[in-house]
Amino acid sequence: MLDDLTRRLQAALPVTVPVLPPEEFLVPAEWEQEDATGNLVPNGERGLHVYLRQKAPDGYVQLHDLQPLSTQSGWADQHLLTVTCIAITETHAQAVAAQVRRTLGGTPRTSHRTKVTMPARVTRAPGSVMVTLQFTVVSAHPR
Repeated sequence: MLDDLTRRLQAALPVTVPVLPPEEFLVPAEWEQEDATGNLVPNGERGLHVYLRQKAPDGYVQLHDLQPLSTQSGWADQHLLTVTCIAITETHAQAVAAQVRRTLGGTPRTSHRTKVTMPARVTRAPGSVMVTLQFTVVSAHPR
């Protein structure tokens, strides 16, 4: 299920906006500065600010593990999906979040399998802005 959502986001977002699966959560924090040829710079900078500058200047999307919520009438499972959109500026983070919401989100009226659960939450830190979205994902109950 998460693989399908990842593919949908990768197809909808610009190639300059990486979509990271849950297992790559630490990649931005551990990113090491590279030179123009892609080699690590000895004693270079490390961390999120370097990742945003070098790898994701337009921001990136971090998917989190699906969290089980409930089973509906025995035919469908509901999971909570948290998606964070992180960029250097709030403008970039909000733009990425808007595209994620358009790509994944439905509402109870539109009957999509993925529905926006909570409005976007913005967290500002020095050098980055994070917009967090949460969706309810409905999938057929496995037999």
